Amino acid sequence: MKAKEILNLKGRNVIVVAEDATVTTAVSELVNNKVGLLLVKNIAGEIVGVVSERDIIKKCLYLKKDPDQVIIKDIMTTKEKIVAASEEDDIQILMNIMTSKRIRHIPIFRGTELTGIISIGDIVKNLLEQKDYEIKTLVDYITGKYPV
Repeated sequence: MKAKEILNLKGRNVIVVAEDATVTTAVSELVNNKVGLLLVKNIAGEIVGVVSERDIIKKCLYLKKDPDQVIIKDIMTTKEKIVAASEEDDIQILMNIMTSKRIRHIPIFRGTELTGIISIGDIVKNLLEQKDYEIKTLVDYITGKYPV
């Protein structure tokens, strides 16, 4: 299965936060939208980075900084350092990238256009559904539900 198929199933909605927003604002967006990664845009609406739960924990909370005073621009992963994938990439490629880079979310692009974000949870859900289907098909075959 390709990244674009996973996005078609899960949806392509991406939550955005301004680069000058506080960590407190970003945490509210993460919690309210039940996501683990936010896209960061500048005042011109351009993508300038991403901020994850891990970024917030490692670069703000762990260092005992005040989340009401720290702005996203100071802790985000900048656009140049974002690990991304293509809509045409297979689920195996996504898993390999996420595992080797130790990331839990990966932005998906069609050319230069962001089309969505896939989480490791989305991949696990998809793989489990595929395996459930395979098991059901094999059980049906073995028990004679399919003619030979």
